[in-house]
Amino acid sequence: MAAHPILPGVVLGAGFSHPAYERYLRAWREQAIVDADDGRAAASVCHQATLIDLVLDGRPTHDWLSVMEDLLTDEVGRPLAYSVGFGDRLYKFEGQFLQSTVHSIHTRWWIETLTKPEAVDHGKFADWILAKKGPDGLIIDTDVSPTILRHRMKAELSMSAAMGAEILSEAGRLTDDLRSELATSLSDPRKVPPLGYMTSEQFRLAALRILGFEEQFPIGIGDHIEACKVGLDRGWGDFSMASKVDAYMGTAKRTSRDKPIHSPLVACHVAALSAKVDDPTQRAAIMDRLTIYSRSLAENPLDIPAFQMRDVPIPFGADLTPIEAVCASHLIANLQTEGGR
Repeated sequence: MAAHPILPGVVLGAGFSHPAYERYLRAWREQAIVDADDGRAAASVCHQATLIDLVLDGRPTHDWLSVMEDLLTDEVGRPLAYSVGFGDRLYKFEGQFLQSTVHSIHTRWWIETLTKPEAVDHGKFADWILAKKGPDGLIIDTDVSPTILRHRMKAELSMSAAMGAEILSEAGRLTDDLRSELATSLSDPRKVPPLGYMTSEQFRLAALRILGFEEQFPIGIGDHIEACKVGLDRGWGDFSMASKVDAYMGTAKRTSRDKPIHSPLVACHVAALSAKVDDPTQRAAIMDRLTIYSRSLAENPLDIPAFQMRDVPIPFGADLTPIEAVCASHLIANLQTEGGR
């Protein structure tokens, strides 16, 4: 059985995909294959298509590794985030799409471990990850984007750490000094502040566990989880709407009309974080809400909303995605396994 850090607690194997999502997943995968045949591919697409392979068929069934080799590899062999054909569709993106990111490196490594585990050169991937480590001890894509630390997406900081630590651990490259350096930087509130983003905090926790420094995880996650349910009758959003501000203006003026949305993916991250909630009453309330949310998905599996900005009645991005469908299926399957508690 396979797993992936973006989907905490989800065991990726055939048998738990909810019937309501299967037609969508098959159509999504087929379109991804058609696009790849036409030269349009992205590491994120290969990742999600492989997730679909695993939950529908129990194993990788399409040769996404060859797609990545042919379309998502630069001249020195590094994994790329986007193919030339994919990048040509991006408005005024020019050559910026030819980038090797932590996510693209991890995706290539993950797919190789699934399809050709005996042939994976873990050391090569570890070298690429270590090349991403800056003097501040963080593993981030500064070579791709010069965005200052304060304005970088918070989930990038901790997700890159979790993905990087996973590769470094498998390659046997996590020395005591490196473990300490990475964990210290990841726990430094000046570098990666505990802002209460559910996905960001779960990636932080996952990375610290791999590094052997779980005790450095910030306290008080229970209150952040509680804040992320405000404005929702079920589930959680990734962050508290009350704490959302414009990074440059320093005010909630531009974000005050944004509406919170629930997400199966976020619910999986909350479930993983619940183990770090010290108050047993608070933890029990979180698990009860998780059960209620899972039951609501079982009754209405397609009730997965898209994000909307302010009061504009146009979705900003997709509602149902392969990742959300897999997470929703996992929550529904666990609800049934546990007898609907």
